[in-house]
Amino acid sequence: MTNQKENILQVASQLFYEQGYKKTYLDQIAEVCEITKPLISYYFKSKSSLARAVSDAFLFELKNKIALKLYTEYFKGQRADLQVSTAVEIRLYHLLFLSDPKAMQFIRELADDKYEDLFSTDGDLLYKMHDRQYHLAINKEADELAMIANAARASSFSLMWAYDRGEFNCTRDDCLDYIIRLNFMLMHIDQKRIDAIIAESKKVLETVPFTFKPYFQID
Repeated sequence: MTNQKENILQVASQLFYEQGYKKTYLDQIAEVCEITKPLISYYFKSKSSLARAVSDAFLFELKNKIALKLYTEYFKGQRADLQVSTAVEIRLYHLLFLSDPKAMQFIRELADDKYEDLFSTDGDLLYKMHDRQYHLAINKEADELAMIANAARASSFSLMWAYDRGEFNCTRDDCLDYIIRLNFMLMHIDQKRIDAIIAESKKVLETVPFTFKPYFQID
């Protein structure tokens, strides 16, 4: 990635966070970057695809920070449990939006404008990793893995937004538990194992603290 493209992403992240997706325009981003608007279009075909790249960059950073912290501070150099790590990742990812109104505004407005750009183009990779490690009971001929990945992403966001609108009579923790549970149910994981995954993921977060910061940052 060129420095120019990185600069566009950084500026876009700041403006999308501060102003929201709807009130941020490519002209503004170009002006701050001191470049022309067509140059942004050279790297990103549309405003929504730029927003997706911002979301992907945050998710990539989140995954890396979680993996490193869990490896060094929880599993302590031993092989990490992918299912537990994934549960931690799912909880923290959705907690970011539920705890930060600016982040929630950005993701809602992106979904309203172009729902298909809400999801990463590499969204199936996590589920492929689970299939390789756990040999999921899925129908590969029917491409069930891709269907699972799409169903998990769409339902997770739907549940998060419904909770944020106050549609559920439950705690935020209950909602996050259910989002995690749903992801593993779609992968055909045994209910008792799902209970164990959720319980250990909570233990992880009691042992290894994470904090959210403005501009989609996590430490």
